[in-house]
This record gives sequence, structure tokens and C-alpha cells, in this order.
Amino acid sequence: MTTPVAGFELRTTDAQEAEQALATIFPRVHLRAPKQAFEFSIRSAAIGRLAWTDHTLPMPGRSALDEPEPIVVLQLRGDIDLQHAGQSFGPGPVLLDAPDQATATWDTARTSGLTLDRGYVRATAARLTGRNLPSHLFRSGSPRGPAEARAWKATARYAAQSLTRDADALSSPVLQSSLAHHVALSLLHAFPNVALDDEGRAAERVLPPVVRRASEFIDEHAHEAITVDDVAAAVHVSTRGLQAAFRRSLDATPGEALRRARLDGARRELLDGDPGVATVAAVARRWGFLHLGHFAAAYRRAHDELPSQTLHR
Repeated sequence: MTTPVAGFELRTTDAQEAEQALATIFPRVHLRAPKQAFEFSIRSAAIGRLAWTDHTLPMPGRSALDEPEPIVVLQLRGDIDLQHAGQSFGPGPVLLDAPDQATATWDTARTSGLTLDRGYVRATAARLTGRNLPSHLFRSGSPRGPAEARAWKATARYAAQSLTRDADALSSPVLQSSLAHHVALSLLHAFPNVALDDEGRAAERVLPPVVRRASEFIDEHAHEAITVDDVAAAVHVSTRGLQAAFRRSLDATPGEALRRARLDGARRELLDGDPGVATVAAVARRWGFLHLGHFAAAYRRAHDELPSQTLHR
């Protein structure tokens, strides 16, 4: 299924128009127009469960955001104070994941940010660690350290460029999946979380390289008609060797990992689908599930709800 990037851009000198545009992101926002001339600007781009936004705030204001449904990472610049989960944050990268309201006040500021589907990040972390994980993975709003902050900024710039300058290329489902996977892994590396250890080392310390490469191949190609034999060939090991590596590291089989990746892909499509157009049966077939009853049962075990419930959210 091909999905184009959805883009939006606005420049205005009207405070009310600026407030209405911001309210699509922060439902409760109030801007105070300065006495001098100003220009407010906002740009956004989104595809699948990944979105990017950049806005310049040349006037004082305040805003509030209830518990974010996706994981939100903002880059704050200027005279701004953000409060979330009992902590205060100034300029720099800030991750919002706690089930609490976030509030911000500023005189002048510029913020840019990425949002990524929480379930997708959780599924990525679960495949890396082989453990069941809570919905809220991240412990802190700040990166682990300066090196991790720089690495995250590089990822954010790459994602923003991909969503804006390279939007045509992202019509490819493979590239969409690859970009989302890259952002999810960067989040897990840069910000403290319950999935990885406190030092936040990357997945290669958690999983052997062959299992990590096989997991990445599965994530990128789950929408295709691949088999476990194809996965093994892609990482240059025998099928038997791959089975043994998965068993040792994850106490699971590559077939189970492929099945879970397809269930996660079906979930993303159901979340994005129009209930008046999309059907559970069609989504199930696209992700390789021919028996609707078996799909519904497996989906419910994986996501704690029926696929029809996800579609009608």
C-alpha cells in the first residue's frame, strides 16, 4: 500500500490564525500578540505513524498537552520552560512519554519535534530484548548524555529531511518502514528506558549480530511474502542455525518473530485506516493472514484488543 507524505505549511502575522494552527498540536494554547510586528510560521509532515513539526513562536504564550498518545520528542530553542512529569526542561531535546500533562510557557521560542507511534516503539524494543515491556518505556525527558543528545539530533535532522525534501521517495513502504525503525532505535539508544540497560548501549550488546540483523530484515520486509528461509539467506546463515540463534537469545523462533512483525504492521494499517473503507479481512490478507479467525485471535493476544476495535478507534 502506497501512502504519500502529508505536508502542511503556514506563515502568518495574525495571532488568532497562529493560535488556531498551533491548537491542532497543543489543544490548549494561548498566544499574546506582541506590540511590534511579527511572523508566525509552522511546517509539518507526516507519514504512517511518524510525524515532524517545526514552528517559530515570536510572541509570548502558553500551552498544555494531556498525556501524549504517541511518543513525542521536542527540540526546544529560545526562552521556553516546559514542565512534564514533575520535571522542568529548557532548551534542548526533551522526550514526553510519562502519563502526565505537559505544559509550556515562553516569551519567544522555536520548537521542532518528531512523534512516533508508542506501540511501534514498544514492539521494536520487545523484539530487541525478547521481553514483555510496559506501554511507557522511557524514564526521563532528557538524553543520557551529550553524545546521545548529538546522535538524536542527527537522527531528527535526517528524519525531517526525509519527510520534507525526500518525500517522494517515502512513497515506498520499504523506505517508510526503514525510517520508522531507524527513529525507534535512535530513541532507545538516546533516552533512558526500561527496555535497555542504564548505560543505554545499543542492541548489539543485547542480541548477537545475526539475530539483530535478522530482526531488522524481518521488520523491513514483513509486508512481503518472505519465509524464514529467506530471512536466513539474507543474513548468510542456515535456517537451522538461525532457529538455534533465536532460541538461545529470544526463546522464540524466527517464524514467531515474523508473525509478530506482521501483526504489528497490520495494527499500524488498521490505526491509519478509514473504518468506512478499510476492512479487517483486507488488512489481514495484505499481511499474510488468510484465516480471519486465526488472525483475530493472534491479534488479540498480541495487542489486547480485537482488530475491529483498532480500526474503529
